[in-house]
Amino acid sequence: MRQEIEAIYRQHRQGLFTLALTLTGRCELAEDAIHDAFARLWKLKFQPPGDTVAYVFASVRNAAIDQLRRRRPACQDSASIYDGKSGPQADAMAAETRDLVRIAIESLPQDQREAVVMKVYGCLTFEQIAKTLGEPLATVASRYRRAMDVLKARLEGKI
Repeated sequence: MRQEIEAIYRQHRQGLFTLALTLTGRCELAEDAIHDAFARLWKLKFQPPGDTVAYVFASVRNAAIDQLRRRRPACQDSASIYDGKSGPQADAMAAETRDLVRIAIESLPQDQREAVVMKVYGCLTFEQIAKTLGEPLATVASRYRRAMDVLKARLEGKI
């Protein structure tokens, strides 16, 4: 089980961090959420039911939500997964385009934003996303489709 958890982390670490950051809005809280989730996963004495990747994403999502519940209201500064201080994607995107995309994605409702992040950054299937969120497959797929339609409408002709 531990080797499988390690392999999932290596393969999906960026998607897991992106999901946690999307939910918490702060790098430190996202990192703490991932740490908490993997610390719990490491102690598991049983094989998770169903898809292990979806189980890990659900664990990180739940840990991120727990971080928000524990957070003091005075902490209002937030980070964005679209700030891109370095890396090939950030370097390739022009500043104006990056800002337009960031604003468009961050303006999506949380449920749509989660579906987009898990699909695009986490490389999860709709079935895995549905298991992660505890939602029907059709709901997740339509949520993603609506989000993509909104993004297309907001960004068409601008980038």
